[in-house]
Amino acid sequence: MSINQRKHVRFSLDIPAVLITKYGERQHTLLQQISIGGCFTDWEENIYAGDEFRLEIELPNKNRLPLSCKAVYRFEDTGIGVKFLNISEFEQSLVSKIIADRMDAEGVPLSVSPFDEPKRFKAEDPELRIVTPRERQDAMLGEAMSSE
Repeated sequence: MSINQRKHVRFSLDIPAVLITKYGERQHTLLQQISIGGCFTDWEENIYAGDEFRLEIELPNKNRLPLSCKAVYRFEDTGIGVKFLNISEFEQSLVSKIIADRMDAEGVPLSVSPFDEPKRFKAEDPELRIVTPRERQDAMLGEAMSSE
């Protein structure tokens, strides 16, 4: 997902959780990035894009927050991009508390609200755009072909 498509600020934290498959299998996982809209979790071989499952994340008071989730994408042998399904404002506020508690435990000040929208890149500014080697080669070829 590109930065311009994100709806919520992501926080790079290691948050332990329990993943529960649609078959009821429970396994420990680590959320490596989290926002109030979703997260990136450890690799799970049996979960594919489109699969639904549950995550239980420990709250600061040691209770668990159960969230319905959907795998949006997966990076082979790396992890799974997860969207929280039908998450209420109350559940979002609990995820926000989990983020704040983890940042506090790691000694990092929480200077951005999890409810803030991430900054956007200006697509029209060519200096901010990342150009791939292929795009650079195509541009040079196009320029060479057009000049006579």
